[in-house]
Amino acid sequence: MRGFLLFLVTLILALMLGIFGFFLLLKKEVSEKKEVSLTLKVKEGTSLKELIEELHSKGIVEHPQLIYYWARYETFEPKAGCYSIKGKLSLNEIFKEFEKGSPCLKKFTVPPGSDLFVLDKLFTKEGICEKGELLSLSKDKRFLKELGVPSLNGFLFPDTYYINEKDNCRKAVEVAVKRFKEVVEPIFRNYTPPRKVRDALGKPNLLQIITIASIVEKETSIPSERPLIAAVIYNRLKRGMELQCDPTVIYALKLKGKDVKRLTYRDLKVPSPYNTYYVKGLPPYPICNPSLSSIRAALYPADVNYLYFVATGRGGHVFSKSYNQHLKNVEKFRKWQRKNGS
Repeated sequence: MRGFLLFLVTLILALMLGIFGFFLLLKKEVSEKKEVSLTLKVKEGTSLKELIEELHSKGIVEHPQLIYYWARYETFEPKAGCYSIKGKLSLNEIFKEFEKGSPCLKKFTVPPGSDLFVLDKLFTKEGICEKGELLSLSKDKRFLKELGVPSLNGFLFPDTYYINEKDNCRKAVEVAVKRFKEVVEPIFRNYTPPRKVRDALGKPNLLQIITIASIVEKETSIPSERPLIAAVIYNRLKRGMELQCDPTVIYALKLKGKDVKRLTYRDLKVPSPYNTYYVKGLPPYPICNPSLSSIRAALYPADVNYLYFVATGRGGHVFSKSYNQHLKNVEKFRKWQRKNGS
């Protein structure tokens, strides 16, 4: 009898020690903070057990069976989503992150100076739109009215965006237009046009400013030149001169299905309201989505009397007030082209 009692006491002590060890191990794994850098997509329908096995494979969970029963007891319910969990965290804190839910995002970019043809290809490549979908939306008058913009070109603010992976092409456009309104409209709302702008346009509207900014954007990538080019545009508008800006011709040709990198004299005669060699005044809509730098240049052009500019061939442009000087500058550029075989 005494031997049985001794065995029973030993068994109970062993069980108590086992239980105590179990809880010590559980407490250590659940509560101990350690450095974590985890990126994980939890798919719809993923079970608690599958999630724990995934965390085990990534070295986050040491004892998956133990943690599974603990998580069941705590009634943790992981939500589908894309998670990026970083920092010094306990397993308990990590599981709480999985209960919050985190939407899976997809990224897209509107580069400065991009037009709808460029963006259609880019958005298709990035999985934002179907091929041709952006171009179709740009012609949807009801959609444009809902957005409150006259055109998509010019009103998709250049930036990098993240949207829910389930969102469609329309949503991407809405986000980029919303950003335009957040950034640009407050600037224009408090805008007092300088004299050069008033002399050319009277009281300008936002469409005119963005259209000029789009031409400026395509004419130069040098920020310091943008107010000078804007000034040339305003000076020529004031005098009733054709703007004769090559990027407007390139865009006019794109609208006709012709993508060119170098213009010919024949191209300059293509009939189009966008061709500023063919018509006087501004194109009806912007030819690209200009950067904020070009928009500011269109709002506040340089106080200069230049009427002409031409590329130097070495980066940048040279500006002139008279046609004779302009012809000399053009000849210098052509000599540079011949010398460099371009």
